[in-house]
Amino acid sequence: MMKSQLRWVSLAALLAAGLSLPGTPALGKAPATGSVYVIQALPDAAISVAVDGKQQTADAAVKTILGPYDLSPGKHTLTLTSNEPSWTMKSVVTVEAGKSKDVVLHRPASASGDPVITVYPNPMAPVNADEGRVMVAHTAVVPPADITVNGEVFFANIANGEFLTADVPGGTYEVAIVPTGTSDDPVLGPLDLEVESSTLTQVFAIGQPQGGGMDVIVHKLPLQKAGSGAPTVINTGSAGLVDDWEVSGAKDTGVQPATLLWLAGAALILSVGASPMVKQLSRRARDRRIGGA
Repeated sequence: MMKSQLRWVSLAALLAAGLSLPGTPALGKAPATGSVYVIQALPDAAISVAVDGKQQTADAAVKTILGPYDLSPGKHTLTLTSNEPSWTMKSVVTVEAGKSKDVVLHRPASASGDPVITVYPNPMAPVNADEGRVMVAHTAVVPPADITVNGEVFFANIANGEFLTADVPGGTYEVAIVPTGTSDDPVLGPLDLEVESSTLTQVFAIGQPQGGGMDVIVHKLPLQKAGSGAPTVINTGSAGLVDDWEVSGAKDTGVQPATLLWLAGAALILSVGASPMVKQLSRRARDRRIGGA
């Protein structure tokens, strides 16, 4: 009887560790690197990029998406250089294993201001199978503005450098940027934005309205699928999301479905096959506490 119980416990331990399932990563095993993208959102400039002193790209034009640069966890120095006009900027970026960031070079809200660098973590949590995630960032020479979707205000009062994300059903949306709190003519758009399911669609507004210089950079990354969740309002970022937009979201548990299946199997075996032994061990522990041993 004891040997049979020990076999049950051993099998449960193997299941919980995920050792017998092909393609299931070991628990606790994390990616060794993180990734960084550089978004060239500076009109009328050609930019060279170096990472930790090593040249990566030369003379990148506006709207160029550079990378990904796969880097070890920790701090890394990005050096951005322009030849005409001549200037150099540096930014220290903290890289996390298994995560990615967009480093965006853009103008501030003032047309006369010096270029700035803003770092945006990429929101890569899983989404429901029929949904995509949208991230909108204000990196244009424009005062705080509202983002309208299909004619209604979706993101409100976004200032230069701020961003917002939301999970929405896949499809095509009509998007525009308008001055905050007004129904004036858009400073950009309307534009048709395609949101693909299981995809992060990042939209960076760039340029300035004068002379028709407004534009967008779209950066797309694949997302994992998650199980369907209860409807919820997604409200993340650094600016205001309109409250009455209800979208379907999914919570990121950080555990793969296959791992959950094996853990559930292990729990079932422990509760059914090994229950006499578990009860016996629990009783012995209780007896020791009572006896003072």
